[in-house]
Amino acid sequence: MKLANRSAITIYGTEEFLKWVKANHKNLDRWTLDNLNNHPNVYLVDEEDQNFWGKCFEDNFERIFRSEVGQFINNGVEWPKEITLDLYRSWFRFEYSEFVYDLSANELEKYDE
Repeated sequence: MKLANRSAITIYGTEEFLKWVKANHKNLDRWTLDNLNNHPNVYLVDEEDQNFWGKCFEDNFERIFRSEVGQFINNGVEWPKEITLDLYRSWFRFEYSEFVYDLSANELEKYDE
């Protein structure tokens, strides 16, 4: 088992984000937070000093916001007019993982999006 030189944050949508999703995707009107957060995304980040845990959530807010919301930008749905840290904080919460272990025997591959 290998310890990666990364930490991780797992992103979960809030009730406010769920309201936006439902308003823009009528076919998802029965969704709950459990449906929305059933398969959360995990973002690897640089290791953080324990005094600054969660700083990565704010430092990367625009990239994470675009990734999370981008999953629902289709069929004419438009981006929110303004992407702000306050909007991001109201739509998403995170869980921080200090250690990331690689249990795979395969080489880690990275892809640019």
